[in-house]
Amino acid sequence: MMNGQNTMVRWMLPSILGLALGACSTDNAQGVHGGNTGGTSDSGGSPAAGGAAETGGAPGAGGTVGGGAGGASSVGGGGSGGVNASGGATNLGGATGAGGASGKDAGAGGATTAGGATGAGGKTGAGGATGAGGTTGAGGTTARDGAAGAGGTTTTDGAAGAGGKPATGGTTGAGGTSSSSGGTTGGGGSGPAPTGTPVGVHGQLKVVGNKIVDQNGNPVTLHGMSMYDWSQQGRQFYNASAVGHLAKDFDCAILRVPILPQNATSGLSRLEAVLDAAIANGIYAIIDWHGGGTSQQAAAVSFFGSMSAKYGNNPNIMYEPWNEPTVAWATVKTYHEAVIAAIRANDPDNIIFLGTPQWDQKPDTAAADPVTTSTNLAYVVHFYANSHPLAGFQKAITTTLNAGLAIFVTEYGGCSANGNGTFNATELQKWWTFLDANDIGCTNWAVETNGETSSIFKTATNANGPWTTADLTDPDGTTIISYIQSKYAATLTSP
Repeated sequence: MMNGQNTMVRWMLPSILGLALGACSTDNAQGVHGGNTGGTSDSGGSPAAGGAAETGGAPGAGGTVGGGAGGASSVGGGGSGGVNASGGATNLGGATGAGGASGKDAGAGGATTAGGATGAGGKTGAGGATGAGGTTGAGGTTARDGAAGAGGTTTTDGAAGAGGKPATGGTTGAGGTSSSSGGTTGGGGSGPAPTGTPVGVHGQLKVVGNKIVDQNGNPVTLHGMSMYDWSQQGRQFYNASAVGHLAKDFDCAILRVPILPQNATSGLSRLEAVLDAAIANGIYAIIDWHGGGTSQQAAAVSFFGSMSAKYGNNPNIMYEPWNEPTVAWATVKTYHEAVIAAIRANDPDNIIFLGTPQWDQKPDTAAADPVTTSTNLAYVVHFYANSHPLAGFQKAITTTLNAGLAIFVTEYGGCSANGNGTFNATELQKWWTFLDANDIGCTNWAVETNGETSSIFKTATNANGPWTTADLTDPDGTTIISYIQSKYAATLTSP
């Protein structure tokens, strides 16, 4: 449960993840949900039999290429059975009722223990709140901007004892972050990450071989959510309070923050609000230029040059220059090299996630001719479990790993590739098991309320939080957040 009186329970890790089981689809569509302006499926959608793909994407069997904005194909449909039986997934952080997970997996999933295991650093004292609500003085800003004046800054995230965490809502009173207008100073510099947070524990990440490792050279696997920039149903969550609750209540160690190229100016303030809040809450964030193509190369170079100049000194911030390319790798590689050069002029070491052909589903083509102009590069994979069975993609991923390249899944879902259809918990669990076994992190699509299967929130959910299980969609929201929370203590453990 997410409310304030259950803060202690929320911070404890569910020891066993109960997953609702859906019907397993055999539809192996190619497109991946993500949407262009106002659309549902992105860059080709999912070509089920006869399904139309979007924006020039290559269709699968029977698929035809569409050209209209939003032209999502209906992939997989609803299937029979579809969602989980009564019981659903485990509650957030708390114990499920008798039986825990639903359906035939109830025995395997079980109920989470009451409270589970605490993460590294434990919890604060009574109530988990420091001082007077864990907020800073009159200003209420965090050390990120070095707030002065009455009250100054909070000390190490206001943590009491050994790395404790503040009460629900993040580091400052309303979710915890500095104003986006303040931005970063000195070329993106900021104070140390709050104690006991993912960035506080792991610091500067880098790529070594096929692993993402932390400041001590230990592999780290990050789990979190992707935001949504297509409509107010997602943009409403681009605020400091929401980010604080995603970090503190939902245990997101990382957020992917899309910005559509056409919103690069109008949407910059909301993007920076999320990035600043991520820094203040001690989590990682990926700046996702949710477009691409050679026609956008100049704009992307300019955009990432500016963003890296502002945020490049923060270990929290990483970059994704091209979402779901649909052209040949040689073209994608040239684009990446240009954007990488702009980023590295300001930021020599933060990780850059490189999109791969066929809607981020062919990392092996990149592995055959990788980018060599920089280090700390990882390659992107996207999947939607009801459209993309693991069996159809495991070989390409394994080939890439065997070539010594790192992989990160910046977008995935349990539903079909158009964002709707059956939530296929069985196939999603196969993916999760494979990713976890290979230390591959992932961010789920998406933080929004537009009524799609992929939405983690119900349509009337408050954009600022805090939230309870009643605000989450079921099975998507409850299942996804339970999984993310189940990984949090492991994320904070540095071997």
